Amino acid sequence: MRSIHRYASDGLIIFLTLHTLREYFNGRYRHYRWLAWVSGVVLFIVTLIIGITGYWLVWDERGQLVAVKTAELLNDIHLFVEPLSISFLSNETLSELLFFVLHFLHLSLPLGMIIIVGIHVMRCSRPVVVPPKVITISVLVILFVMSVIKPAVSVQPADLSRLPIDAPFDWFYFFLFPIKALLPKTIFWSFTIGLTVILFVMPWIKRHRPSPAEVILENCTGCDQCNKDCPYGAIYMQPRTDNSPYKMEAVVKIERCAACGICLGSCDFNAIKMDGITDIQVKEKITRLLSGIPDTKRPKILGLICEQSINTGEIQVEFKDMPNVKTTSFPCIGMIHPSFVEYGLDSGADGVFIWSCVNGDCHYREGNTWLQSRFDGKRPPILKKDIDRSRIREYWLSSIHADKLREEINLFEKELNTYRLEEKKSEFRKSVLVERSIFKRGAVISFVIIASMFSILFLSEMPKYPFYNKGMSLIKFTFKYSGKHRTEQRELTERETKDILIHMRRTNSPFSKMRMIGKRERLPIYVELELDNKNILSKTYYPAGLRKDIPTFAYEEIPVSPGRHYIKIKMRDSRDTNQFNYFIEKEIVVIPERTFILNVSSIFSEGQKIE
Repeated sequence: MRSIHRYASDGLIIFLTLHTLREYFNGRYRHYRWLAWVSGVVLFIVTLIIGITGYWLVWDERGQLVAVKTAELLNDIHLFVEPLSISFLSNETLSELLFFVLHFLHLSLPLGMIIIVGIHVMRCSRPVVVPPKVITISVLVILFVMSVIKPAVSVQPADLSRLPIDAPFDWFYFFLFPIKALLPKTIFWSFTIGLTVILFVMPWIKRHRPSPAEVILENCTGCDQCNKDCPYGAIYMQPRTDNSPYKMEAVVKIERCAACGICLGSCDFNAIKMDGITDIQVKEKITRLLSGIPDTKRPKILGLICEQSINTGEIQVEFKDMPNVKTTSFPCIGMIHPSFVEYGLDSGADGVFIWSCVNGDCHYREGNTWLQSRFDGKRPPILKKDIDRSRIREYWLSSIHADKLREEINLFEKELNTYRLEEKKSEFRKSVLVERSIFKRGAVISFVIIASMFSILFLSEMPKYPFYNKGMSLIKFTFKYSGKHRTEQRELTERETKDILIHMRRTNSPFSKMRMIGKRERLPIYVELELDNKNILSKTYYPAGLRKDIPTFAYEEIPVSPGRHYIKIKMRDSRDTNQFNYFIEKEIVVIPERTFILNVSSIFSEGQKIE
């Protein structure tokens, strides 16, 4: 069960990444999709947090490595008053409360993700969040096979006195740690924060939004079909606002409208217009296109193209030397009303072909599904039954099949010349093309799944990143000290206390600073550390807290070679920069691949004070 759990979490990162890249390269993140994109970025970040906390809870050497490196990240942004790394100084300083909090986060965040997923799909009508059974069963079988081939087991128990040199490394969740180790702190955080900000603001970059759909109120009958077909819930029905005998009218939510035109294709009454274009104007354009084909050029073919499935420039090139083929494009194939096809055939076209996105992968989610249902008579408005379907070709394909466009139209042209004799063959040609597309799509999906499986088996533990060199040791330098106040402090007098409102009196506080008057800000601590007469640290540590009145905390990791070392530490907590206030020197012995804790908090009371 642990193996399935771990491999499934790694697989989640892979498919979240693929899904994000797919939506980005298809341009499905701008305008009306901004909420889905932003919530998706949040989901990705939350998923990483859940995975990292999960590794902590195992608390083996890998969990120790994750905890230490995550603490380093959080130390940089000062998320906590006390550096989190201090909690991992030794096995004795480790708190059970910390693991309780981690356990709570690991269980509660997935519940919170349900809410975020709801936000992610809230602007989609009829969202599909549960995969088909065949996919669910297939994924479970694959995870089970992976678990049998390579069970996910724990490594040695965590020991904070020992460096996790041989700890395995899950690249799906820990990819930030090697980047941080390679880059300077400023560059790393500039890159990380910058990339995160860019991901969040991407929907508003180059924000050119097409005109939304408009309702022609005098033509609207309140039939509700546009509301039912809209993939983003951008249309709703309300009581009439005019003197029409119909009870309801359609209203467009401009902020949600994708300008896909699916509502125009679903309206039987010319009550929708897109960017000023109505279905009447579309038919007028069809008339102009067909009238431009000489009668000597047969068969006359009209092409209705989805702009999202193929580049319109490629179409112009492909049909440059075919004067008998004329095409017009639509934002989405769902914008096509069946009457457009009927009108084209009645206006002299010998055949009509439709080129659209792959089934199940419509740029606007449901456009090709609704058009296919209209042609099959399963969803209004339907194609007339007396229309000869052998004169219509439907290509539910993507842009990767663009090189087949000319070939398919040439075949369609030949079939149209003898379509009455070759009706069965024509229907067969269409189904074979769709089957080829389905086969290719299945092959791509299979390749992605197999590649993901091998990636998980390899990258979940290898290659190991050398955070710590073999045989090295580590000094953990730390201290906690309440420095001197910047201004002189004194206790409040009895009279001063009485002048303060009762609820603001703090004379009974156990903290002496609460009984003092004056600025509470403390002085920073300056430290110089020499190792074997070589200066390796010169740094100023500032008090914590918004008012800088909380004790100063310090934590540094210093890699050293094992053996005996001579340590000299000088510290200053005064305004005089010409001298040090505290001094300590000692000899230490560092064991190979072990940590040595150099906690100098006691220097302020036990060390040599320089007067």
